[in-house]
Amino acid sequence: MFQFTLPGGRFAARATTVELLMEWAYGIMPWQHSGGPGWLGDDRYDIVAKAAGNATDDEMKRMLQTLLVERFKLKFHRESREAPVLILAAGKTPPKLYPPKEGESRSLKLIPSGGEDKKIVSWRVIATRYSFDHLNQTFARQLGRTIVNQTGLEGDFDFTLDFLPDEERPNPLDPAIIMSAMRDQLGLVVKAQRGPVDFLVIDGLEKVAAGN
Repeated sequence: MFQFTLPGGRFAARATTVELLMEWAYGIMPWQHSGGPGWLGDDRYDIVAKAAGNATDDEMKRMLQTLLVERFKLKFHRESREAPVLILAAGKTPPKLYPPKEGESRSLKLIPSGGEDKKIVSWRVIATRYSFDHLNQTFARQLGRTIVNQTGLEGDFDFTLDFLPDEERPNPLDPAIIMSAMRDQLGLVVKAQRGPVDFLVIDGLEKVAAGN
């Protein structure tokens, strides 16, 4: 599945499901929606759409929301439910989050580096002009929890994270490795608990035949 936005307000998604389109358009994770037909996460579509002008990510998401409603007849309502969440709070010292430099564009680079035996691969994450919302969208799937920002900090930041696996946890995207990197390298207080999470409940959805 390739899903991305291109310069000039163009959106393209290849061989993707309505479930993934809906999650991207509404900024939700797999555990934040319920209901819907069985084909929601199975049938695949190619989607190409064009927004007016050089649209922002938020404008592209609103365009995709309109497409889901008009083409797939998506109907839903929202609920708040108790679910596992990950709280990020500021510690005793300021978090290691830095203001973005003038002219920087939003990006996330993943740079792999092998150990001496090349069997255990570490990852360096370089985030540019990233907000806590983007942090949630990037890592919540691996963590299996919605990330809640309680740092009191808003806006975009630059930061670097090193995901350092070991023999016990060889996967660099192991939730424990991600959480320890946020705590030890960014200086954030990381707490797993339960809290209110917004849910999207699907009331109606219609299949679109290929080519329509």
